[in-house]
Amino acid sequence: MAISLQDQLLKAGLANKQQAKKAKAQKKKATKQDLAASSAEAQRNLENSRKEKTERDKELNKRREEDKAKKALESEARQLIEHHKVRISDKAEIGYRFVDGTLIKNIYVTADLHNQLARMQLVISKLDDKYYLIPAEIADRVEARQPTWLIRLKPEEQPEQDDPYADYAIPDDLMW
Repeated sequence: MAISLQDQLLKAGLANKQQAKKAKAQKKKATKQDLAASSAEAQRNLENSRKEKTERDKELNKRREEDKAKKALESEARQLIEHHKVRISDKAEIGYRFVDGTLIKNIYVTADLHNQLARMQLVISKLDDKYYLIPAEIADRVEARQPTWLIRLKPEEQPEQDDPYADYAIPDDLMW
């Protein structure tokens, strides 16, 4: 077996036992400090990873809650429309045109429904690519939950002062 360098120095008389003990003590002290430092660093890394995980979990839970609330609002709006939609007779012959986004759509209504639409007592709602008529009070409740599902008529704009046709009003029942 090979003899350690420390033992070789002691045999040669280049070092004494006190110096050897002192060197061993310093070596042990240095290794303990290294272990403590690496342990503290590992502890900090572990704590940081725990904090990051809890933040990710909180963010994920927040998104889930938002999705759940969004689905609940959508479900409530859907129920309101389906429960309060106005039934349109099969004998409806008057075509009512309205703008949905960039498209002009047509829905056939009776004369009574046409008057209610013109007086804004009824509102057009879009649900699953179909159009329904609902009362204005219900439309306000739906708008609080899903504003994009409603197609409201814009109120008449005030004519400009120098408009030569300001004296000529367009009737509500004009068919175009």
